[in-house]
Amino acid sequence: WYQRRVREAVVSTQSTGVGLTGFLGACCEALFLLKIYMGFLIVIMLAEIVIAVGCVAMKSEVEEFASNRTLELISYYGDDTKDDASIITKTIDEIQENFECCGVYGPEDWGNNTAYNDGGTITVPTSCCLESERSDDTCGSYVAWNDNTKINSQGCKTSIINFVENNLLYVGICAGVIVIFQMCGLLVCNHYIIKLEDDRFEYYSPLEES
Repeated sequence: WYQRRVREAVVSTQSTGVGLTGFLGACCEALFLLKIYMGFLIVIMLAEIVIAVGCVAMKSEVEEFASNRTLELISYYGDDTKDDASIITKTIDEIQENFECCGVYGPEDWGNNTAYNDGGTITVPTSCCLESERSDDTCGSYVAWNDNTKINSQGCKTSIINFVENNLLYVGICAGVIVIFQMCGLLVCNHYIIKLEDDRFEYYSPLEES
């Protein structure tokens, strides 16, 4: 819990710091701050490129890591000691409902959660139920998953991969738009820095000549 809070605080501080650096640099016409902000943008873009290339080059390893991490999060589902703000619970519910799936590989993954594993009898949360059956008392945690015909049997890993593959064009367009906005930000920042440097050069040049 403590480590998660620290990571969240660090990420929030970094994001705020980057934005604040650019804002103050532009308002105060501070070249030093603008150059730092531009450096941040370049580092962020390079990191995105490295992550994208790494995900493609190490696709199987990334999938395995994500699957194992999600299985771990499933074990935290509904546990107030590890998910005090119910972020994990709400996120898993949203994923399972929107992608109409259950577990990582299938409903049996809920056996990793002690609250849904009663001596080998595995049940699932209501978010695993078919959309038309979520209000039914005989669905979800009331019936063993292998005897339940009212739940989604497909794992979320397969559902998400299928969704990305079926919408690859839109994913590419979104990624391209993000890159274009970042490039525009870099160009605008660079142009502003050059303009400020030129203005200062013109201002101080007559003083040096006199």
